[in-house]
Amino acid sequence: MQRQDIDPKKLFAIVVLATLFIFAYQAYLILFPPQSTKSQGNQTIKEEKAPQEVPQLLLGTTREKLKPTNLVSYKSENFELVFAQEGGRLVGFRDLKYNRELITEEEKRLNLFPLEVFTGDPNIDLALNSEGYEVKVEGNRIRLSLKKENWSIEKILEDKGNYFVLSVVGKNLPPLFVSSGLQVREEDFYTHSGPVLKVGERVLRLEIKDIQSKELIVGDIKFAGVESRYYFKGFQGDISASAVYRVGEKDSLVLVRAEKPLNLYMGAKEYSRLKPLGLSDVIDYGSLKLLVKPLFLFMYWIYEHLNSWVFSILALTLIVRLLMFPLTYKSTISMMKLSELAPKMQQLKEKYKDDPVKFQEEMIKLYSEVGFNPASGCLPILLQIPVFFALYKVLTITADLQLAKFLWIGSLAEKDPFYILPVLMGITMIAQQFISPSPEKSQNFMMYISSVVFTFLFANFPSGLVLYWTFNNIISLAQSYIIKKLTTKPKVKEGKKGKKK
Repeated sequence: MQRQDIDPKKLFAIVVLATLFIFAYQAYLILFPPQSTKSQGNQTIKEEKAPQEVPQLLLGTTREKLKPTNLVSYKSENFELVFAQEGGRLVGFRDLKYNRELITEEEKRLNLFPLEVFTGDPNIDLALNSEGYEVKVEGNRIRLSLKKENWSIEKILEDKGNYFVLSVVGKNLPPLFVSSGLQVREEDFYTHSGPVLKVGERVLRLEIKDIQSKELIVGDIKFAGVESRYYFKGFQGDISASAVYRVGEKDSLVLVRAEKPLNLYMGAKEYSRLKPLGLSDVIDYGSLKLLVKPLFLFMYWIYEHLNSWVFSILALTLIVRLLMFPLTYKSTISMMKLSELAPKMQQLKEKYKDDPVKFQEEMIKLYSEVGFNPASGCLPILLQIPVFFALYKVLTITADLQLAKFLWIGSLAEKDPFYILPVLMGITMIAQQFISPSPEKSQNFMMYISSVVFTFLFANFPSGLVLYWTFNNIISLAQSYIIKKLTTKPKVKEGKKGKKK
């Protein structure tokens, strides 16, 4: 049987549909992430009803009225902390590098703060989190202690630069749980917000809506806390149990059993801070982790050496375009051949307008004569799609981008406030069509419409992503121009009588 080649129009339609399907699938994963599994490997997650194992938070009692008034401040190079003598709790915590306060308004409203401790006994817990502690600042160490007639407790925080070592020592007290506080409220941009834990080798991200009031997680827990798009509040170390709570509809809180000294990290999810602590898995690489993580590490490596996210994005664009150059070359040559065939194709259309089967056969013969392959023009587009989505994820989870500026844009993590960059990107997309137009006017029209649609779509995307796509278009334009210059034969001039000179 004779092999039937694909009509370029059909192939173009298939590529467009495939692209839309991948966009739709990724949008579905972003908007409707897979449900978290509550039993994985060597970890066990269960809802616990026994109050002695899962402490009550005492919300809806007198705790909300017991607002802290006696405050002690501590400031280091990276953080500014405020402790309340009432309960020995953290009522203020500012990441100075990012100028972000991590204690939320909801925590202040509920009077529910980090470093609160719980035993499961409501009477003891009320005293532990409301009575006056002695707060001493001794160099880089903060000591919070409370002594009662029958029991005592001491919380010691040691400043290690990017994190703190927390030791909680109770005398004549049941096993203690210590609180991470609520997650930071910020624009999530379809990233996870809520409890995140690493149990064994698995990272567990719980959706707040799936938490049944409170749950107990036991196992070999490496870290546990709450996260938002750019920030994490939690603990790392040897943790045997963690209690997860849903607080209202939008907030969550994590307690961990404080049997041994733990590393307390509160701040931006900056890779250089997290990696030495074994907290790099706090960064959410998403469903395309196999592609996103290497891409993230590569871009971060460039950033560390050049100290510029703009150059990091540009370097990535150049490397992607160089790797795809063989395909780009074939694609450009194929489109040039197709343009040369346009007059003959039009003749075939008119000749076989009533016989589409014959027209298809003659067109395939015409393609074979010049060596045109319809698929070669689609491969570069298809190969860029996963890179695009991976970069999209990288640029929405990289905390450092909050501080990266580009000309008039204050932060590459945010959209262009003046929409100049998305417009420039749209112009470069249209320019690509002028450099490498399709012989089919309908296809050119579709691409122009796509350029306008993408301009509006990218208008609200992080500027770093728009910058990548703009760089990509400019380099692609340069490649197409150079290929055409090198491969196009100069036209031979004719004399006045029509004879070639």
